[in-house]
Amino acid sequence: MFDLRPESHNPLAMDRQVGIFRIMRKTATDRLTATAARLFQERGVTRVGINEIIREADVARMSLYNNFKSKEDLALAAYAAVSKDRLAAVDAAIDASSGPEAAILAVFDLAADLAGTSSFRGCAFINLAAHAGVEDARLLDLVRSHKRTLRGRFEDLARALGAPAPETTGRQLLAMWDGALVDAFIEGSVTPITAARAAAAKIIARVD
Repeated sequence: MFDLRPESHNPLAMDRQVGIFRIMRKTATDRLTATAARLFQERGVTRVGINEIIREADVARMSLYNNFKSKEDLALAAYAAVSKDRLAAVDAAIDASSGPEAAILAVFDLAADLAGTSSFRGCAFINLAAHAGVEDARLLDLVRSHKRTLRGRFEDLARALGAPAPETTGRQLLAMWDGALVDAFIEGSVTPITAARAAAAKIIARVD
């Protein structure tokens, strides 16, 4: 027998509508996050307005307000996504390498790949930290967490390589990675990254 009740009274129809709503909401959230990440990295959080993000993401204004309480919340989500993608790329480079020495150099090769993209603006997290105010504690915590995790990757590789002080070696490698990304943007060239890679190779050779 057919159910002729309105869909609002049909549990199956209501479940279907809720499912569709969740998909639409997730899609809108993803678009907002991806658009914000792109614009924030291109120009900085303070120089990008909410209206521009909504327009570029092609979502309704309520989609923003339903998902993010503030611009800072959106920035947190955007840079968390950037961090997740960046660390995933680092891990993929490490996993594809034949050993810790090759993995360290592969991470610097990844930096060169990043510098070769048209959207490259140096290190997204250094840029974020440089423009964040003391009131932006959550954004600064995200930057610290990202850098701490990346440093941990270098430390683990240095430890696997047999470095006598892997924590120090990890900090040295991260400092070279960060400096190379900044200089590559300033110079408009991957040469600083190539130089940093060569310096990393020398550190590795001393461990051997």
